[in-house]
Amino acid sequence: MQTFNEQVFNYLFSLAHRSAILDGFFIFFAKYLPWLIIVLVLIKLFNKKNWKNDRPLWKNRFQYLSLGVIAVIFSRGVIANALETIITSPRPFIALEIEPLFNHLAENSLPSGHMAFLIPIALTAFLLSRKLGWFSLISVLLIGVSRVIAGIHWPADILVGILIGTIIFYLTLFIFKRRNLI
Repeated sequence: MQTFNEQVFNYLFSLAHRSAILDGFFIFFAKYLPWLIIVLVLIKLFNKKNWKNDRPLWKNRFQYLSLGVIAVIFSRGVIANALETIITSPRPFIALEIEPLFNHLAENSLPSGHMAFLIPIALTAFLLSRKLGWFSLISVLLIGVSRVIAGIHWPADILVGILIGTIIFYLTLFIFKRRNLI
């Protein structure tokens, strides 16, 4: 009997290896879309439009950058790395002996480091712009689904990474607000 995690994985992975065009989209979303999100958030942070003689705006953007960086460091660098070390969870392409859409290291898969890294960035984007925030959040979810379709992660890996990123971001935001840093 398959677990719910395996059932969802099998359904999503069944979309892979059907069409070179679709596979190309999944690979783009899984591997390259994260870079686009990071670049767009940095452009928004460092866009000099309306910066003339506006020190409070620069200060706010620096605070948001600090918030995002600290949340990413703790979410991905500390919590996700610690869990990857503690929990043995082979990647689907290893456990099921399947061919993923792209090559990846055969390290533990739980939690998804991409999600633990990208969720705080997407949530930081909301502080800068609702439009950018929604684009980033939807893109991050698309990245997560694409990484499952690609055979790189189990659905639970993605959900745990999202949970870690979200909790750490809001905990960091709470601390920043408590200390009047934002």
